Amino acid sequence: MHPQNLSPFIFIAFFALVVGSFAYKIFKNGGFKAAMFGAPIRRTEGEVEGTSSSRIMSVTVRVHVLGGDSPDKKVGLEFVAKSFASYQMLPVALSTVETRKLIALLESASRVN
Repeated sequence: MHPQNLSPFIFIAFFALVVGSFAYKIFKNGGFKAAMFGAPIRRTEGEVEGTSSSRIMSVTVRVHVLGGDSPDKKVGLEFVAKSFASYQMLPVALSTVETRKLIALLESASRVN
């Protein structure tokens, strides 16, 4: 077979590998969001609605307790930004040490001088 005839097959194989890998993560971790964190979500602790100067966009931060056996993925922060025509979700997985550091930074920043 000529190499030019193989290029569509290589593209399809690569695409199938990427989609299959993500589908496996969805199945393994128990859902789309869990796949984005790379660990199952045990429970959601709560959420905080952010304020913005304009009413056009809303930002929410959800805090999840992550399961699994990875010490680097214990707490999941889900940042959700919504507006009239868009939706963006950014997952961030933190270890226990990183979570404690974030807590200390937030406490320090929230103190009134």
